[in-house]
Amino acid sequence: MRMFIGLAMFEGASHAALDDEATVRAALERGVVAGSFTLYDLRVVRFSPQGVTAAAIVGESHLTLHSWPEEGRLFVDVASCSNEASVRDAIDAIAASFEGARLTEISLRSMGA
Repeated sequence: MRMFIGLAMFEGASHAALDDEATVRAALERGVVAGSFTLYDLRVVRFSPQGVTAAAIVGESHLTLHSWPEEGRLFVDVASCSNEASVRDAIDAIAASFEGARLTEISLRSMGA
């Protein structure tokens, strides 16, 4: 089975958006829909004093978001056994959810046969 993995770092998003559970949840949900993934479970945890981690378990593997509001950073991890386009579409949809976020690093790769 072939696995497609996308790792991305975004900078420049607002502290308020990156520290808001509802905003991060909505971004993750948009990523699931954009990637045409089958959602099984979605969890969001807000940390004190700041930061949010969200994870979606999907039939194809997973999507996770980790925010560092104090630095304006968002890390995105998407893994899928469907195709590379679904991974890229999910990452693009997540990025579009955070005004001012700019892509600073991305790694897209496939593994397996």
